[in-house]
Amino acid sequence: MPDAVRETPRPRRRAALALATGASLVTATGALIAACGSDMTGDPSYLLVELIPVETPAKPGAARIVVTKGSAEIAALCVNLTGDAPASFVLKRDAGNPASERINIEVLSFATLKGQENAGPGKEFACPSPLPPILGDVQTIDTDFCEAATRKLVFHVGSVCGCDDADAGPGDDDAGDDAGDDAGDSDGGDVDAGPSSCGCAPGFSCGAGLSTTGQVCGASTCCGTRLSSACALGS
Repeated sequence: MPDAVRETPRPRRRAALALATGASLVTATGALIAACGSDMTGDPSYLLVELIPVETPAKPGAARIVVTKGSAEIAALCVNLTGDAPASFVLKRDAGNPASERINIEVLSFATLKGQENAGPGKEFACPSPLPPILGDVQTIDTDFCEAATRKLVFHVGSVCGCDDADAGPGDDDAGDDAGDDAGDSDGGDVDAGPSSCGCAPGFSCGAGLSTTGQVCGASTCCGTRLSSACALGS
């Protein structure tokens, strides 16, 4: 597998737009590389990850994103969330690598992070150590890619699912299943998606992914942490 390269994909207008609007680009060797390539063999798969800060008095100003495959960390970055447009970055699965191989995307939100003053809105910067306390809950989504297609995964960064408004309704813990027959097989039976106290029940994440009806998860909604298929996401 060749090393990751930075290019601009002619066949993917949305990926090119993400670059033009100040997207942070995740670069890794092998399974995931930056979606900024041009002369590709075959037809790669793209995942556009959009980070929308929740409009609250404690609105997040920065986020740390970690992408893992199994126990291996593929990429980690911090992003400046200030600015008028949502920050975004693109992950790409090279043609020849199975789109069905799964990754996990974890997002932590912060009021601010040291070092972001040196990065413009939507830009990546070096994560400080140690990290300050996070806002809201850790958001995590386990997903694959959609074969030879671009799909968008939205994180409402800094979401808080409270005792009264965190109602995902009954359903299984595979939130993508209800989005279509080709979204994948269910992993289990019914699970109570509502919070046991405040927040989301195990197997659910606040403000990210898809609801049990296949809709984009709202800012204060508990949605399944595992998507059967990224093809259930919008483009």
